[in-house]
Parts: sequence; structure tokens; C-alpha cells
Amino acid sequence: MTRFAVRIPGEGLAEINGELLVVEEGGSVHEAVLDRLQRHAQERAATVEATVNDGLAGAHFVLQVAPDGSSRLVDAADRTEATDQAPAPPPPAPAPAPVSAVAAAVARARAAAAARPAPAPPPQPSRPLPPELVDRVAHINALTATGRIEEASAAVTALREALTRSAGTEHPDALEARAMEAYLAHLRGDHREATVLALSVARILCGAGDPGAPAAIARAAAAWQRLEDVRAAVVHGGELLHMWDRLRGGGRLAPADERLARRVRAQVESLSARV
Repeated sequence: MTRFAVRIPGEGLAEINGELLVVEEGGSVHEAVLDRLQRHAQERAATVEATVNDGLAGAHFVLQVAPDGSSRLVDAADRTEATDQAPAPPPPAPAPAPVSAVAAAVARARAAAAARPAPAPPPQPSRPLPPELVDRVAHINALTATGRIEEASAAVTALREALTRSAGTEHPDALEARAMEAYLAHLRGDHREATVLALSVARILCGAGDPGAPAAIARAAAAWQRLEDVRAAVVHGGELLHMWDRLRGGGRLAPADERLARRVRAQVESLSARV
């Protein structure tokens, strides 16, 4: 069975196997993800499976989606079960609005996610880790999965500092560790630190012309959207817009990136009027 990794860092944003999926304003990020997974299933004429890291709900779950759009939640122990098992019935919808297969799957997924107390694990590295880092990253993931966020944060900070000393701030491993730091800051509720860390990763990738720069900027934008300090939001929003402008000049912005940039620009202009 083909498997995908889905990450939903913020409202209107998602990544599927590292590919940015930006939802149009007013749309549902969960339905957009399920629609895309159904398309992948149709292309393969077979059920696909996705591990979903839902930052919005603070949850982690596994979902199987069939070519016809039907879907069901599974746990690791359930993966050997037949994929045509009947899903649990969705919660009733107000009459006379019908419940689509996708909407029903969203309802089931969010209900199951809400019942799971453990927070989602940190995002997985975008490339294979050197052998000497595998155990340390696995330890950080284990701490996060059991809700020991402060310990995980301390461990990833120590890892990032060690990597920075030995390899330099811009080394890919150091950047991966900094991205994990940003994610754990988000889980702690420190959205200012999460934004600053994510922006620093995006800034380095953008300056280096790295192909991962647009996705890194989108992740920084997801952290930025949670800032409550208006002045900080204006300043950091300006940084986001500057990076998008740099990539635009090199013809490196996809339509989804352009839509996100327009939304952030409108928010920054609205916030600027309040400073």
C-alpha cells in the first residue's frame, strides 16, 4: 500500500510528502487533504494510507483513503486489516444538508484525534539522517510523543547547538534541528519563538537558493499566524513578504505560494493600521 506523510501546520496550510498544499480562503484544509489523497488513490487504482500530523488539532493519526473517496481511521495494529472494513458512522448532520464521504471522514478523523491525549511528534527530517544523529532524534521524538515537551525542547536545543558548533549554522543538519526547535516551541505555546526560529531557517534556505525555501517560508507563515503581539506580527510579516519577493524575482514561486503571500500581505496591511 502506498503511504504518504501529511502535515497540517496551520489553518489553510498542509504538506503531503513535503509538497505544499495551500487551501483557498474559506476552504477546509482537512477536506483539501482528503481530496488530494483520493486523487492519489485514483491514480494508483488502490487504497492509499497517510500518517497525518495535525497541528491544528494537536493530534497524530493514520487514515486510509480509497479511490471512491471512502476512508477510515486505523492504528498501527490495524494495518493488516482489510481496507474495505466499514467505517464508523459519522455524526449526524443537520437536515437537509447531506454529508459527503470526505466531510464524514473529516468528522471521524477529528473526533478520533480529539480523544488522543498525546501530542503529535516533531516533523520528520527532509533527508536521511547521519547514523550518529538517528538515536538522538529518535529520543526527541519519543519524549514528544509522551508529552514531555520541555525535555524534548531542551534536547533538541542541545542538539542544534552541538551541530552549529561542529558544522556551522547553515549546515543542513543544524537547520533540521532548528526546524524541530520551532515545532516544539509551537507545542509549548511559545509562538513568538516558533516564528523567530522558523523564519531563521527560511531566511537561510532562501539566501542559499535552496529548493526547500518556499516550503520553509510557508511553515514560518503558519507560526506567524499565531502571534498575538501586533507590532511583532507586522515586523515578522514584513520578513515573510521580503523573502517571497526575493523568490518571486527568481521565478521560484508556485501559484500556491503566491496565494499565501497575498493573504499574508493583506493581514500585514490590516495589522499595520493598528500599530
